[in-house]
Amino acid sequence: MEEEKEKPVRSEGSGGFLGNIRNFWHEVVLEMKKVSWPSQQEVINTTLICVLAIFFFAAYLFVADIGLTYLIKGIEWVGGKVFG
Repeated sequence: MEEEKEKPVRSEGSGGFLGNIRNFWHEVVLEMKKVSWPSQQEVINTTLICVLAIFFFAAYLFVADIGLTYLIKGIEWVGGKVFG
């Protein structure tokens, strides 16, 4: 005789689909209580740092782009004078 396959055992308290959803949200609430949330001042400071960094790198890339554009145009101009 073949042995019957065992059915997975459901944990107690699971009430089907709605029970699973309720259990999920209960666990979410428990985990969210463990989270260490930053203070308002920490959020403001890190946001300000990010915005300043974005402006700094945007300005740097703008200047580098303009500088490299003039450099390439200069090389083309010299190449045109030498080989043209």
